Amino acid sequence: MKHKFLRAIGFSKYNKSDMIRPLLDQVRHSPTASVLVREGSEVFGHLSKSFGDRIGIRVYGEYEEGKEFRQEYFFPYADSNTISTTSPCVVERQSDRNAYGGLCEEPALGVSLIFYLSNGMEYARRLASSVESEKITGVSLTALSVAGKILLPMKKSHWQKASSQAAVKTRGRLIEAAKNGDEKAMESLAMEDMNLVQEISGRIGQEDLYSIVDTCFMPCGLECDQYAIIGEILEVETIRNTMTGENLYRMLLECNDVKMALLINQMDLLGEPEVGRRFKGDVWLQGRAEFASTEEE
Repeated sequence: MKHKFLRAIGFSKYNKSDMIRPLLDQVRHSPTASVLVREGSEVFGHLSKSFGDRIGIRVYGEYEEGKEFRQEYFFPYADSNTISTTSPCVVERQSDRNAYGGLCEEPALGVSLIFYLSNGMEYARRLASSVESEKITGVSLTALSVAGKILLPMKKSHWQKASSQAAVKTRGRLIEAAKNGDEKAMESLAMEDMNLVQEISGRIGQEDLYSIVDTCFMPCGLECDQYAIIGEILEVETIRNTMTGENLYRMLLECNDVKMALLINQMDLLGEPEVGRRFKGDVWLQGRAEFASTEEE
């Protein structure tokens, strides 16, 4: 019944089932949005209720014949208006429930980008439709965190910033070429990794780790959609949960040339976020898919 990341959208005190149940009743009885899918005699989908600017709770379930909506599970959502990736995306249904996860091969990260599809029922509806397209043209990523800290920025000249961005793009092209069987690209990546290991080995004894590692994006824990990240803050704003009054930070981060939104409760963040500084923490990654129109097929 509980959800660890409820506090990320301002429900820090809702940590017991007897407190969460009335909250979910509000979502079911007065939703602000809904997406329903009909398959034969079955009708299932989600009911959503907003509790602030692009934040809220979604309750998934089905309508049994002659009965009310029967809840299966819920999760807190936070939407972003920034497209994070346009790489080809594969969507898979979870085996234990009617939910969906997405996977993108993002060259800039160098790892498979796995996330929870927050508008999974829209995808399911499009799959069942003969007039709507299920083709995904882009994904807006949002990371929810319940513990994080602010790191000081790394001092870089304009030349260093441009060189770093060019290196990321070059590495992305090499990774794509290596996936297609290019042996020279494989050799270049292997040599680059060896040089990087040697450079880090030479610097780690004299420098702090976070002066060497600018940004990072690594799988974390047992869940495939949870990551440990370090990202540069490009934008930061304070929003409020309209029900609890708790203040939240919403930041736009850049991790390895990929932009994503991040949401964290003010009381869970150590330090003062400012543009140019960095965020470090563990996150749960959601993604909202953008779909092609029928004409774009």
